[in-house]
Amino acid sequence: MENILVALSGKHGAWEALSRACSLARRIHVRLNVLLVSPPPMQNLSHSDAELEATVRQRLELLLEVFKSEGIHINYFVTEGVYEEEVIAFVHNNKVTLLVYEVSEGDARGADRDSVSLRSIRHRIACRVETVAPKKTYS
Repeated sequence: MENILVALSGKHGAWEALSRACSLARRIHVRLNVLLVSPPPMQNLSHSDAELEATVRQRLELLLEVFKSEGIHINYFVTEGVYEEEVIAFVHNNKVTLLVYEVSEGDARGADRDSVSLRSIRHRIACRVETVAPKKTYS
């Protein structure tokens, strides 16, 4: 049986990945795990980073309520730590079979950060990884 995971953080929003994973969970009738990773407690956040964290959490919780009302079974987890390490630990501890991971299509720096993050995760887990790119918006 599939065990799907989508992980988010303030710095690693994964809204398209969440949407894709919800669609998949609805279609094949499986439970979806959503992991929100907050920065380590010892890391002092700037005011803007703290606001970003709160905004991400609020938006995520509202979206999860909408998805649950549509009949999607969702397990919601919150943890503190380094994003990559927390995702890897969750995959191992919860027998995840599919990680839905969002990569950015923005500037080169963001894409480089994403590819390094994804590589560090992918090399340490044994499940499948589906990458999702955000939809392009045209002005």
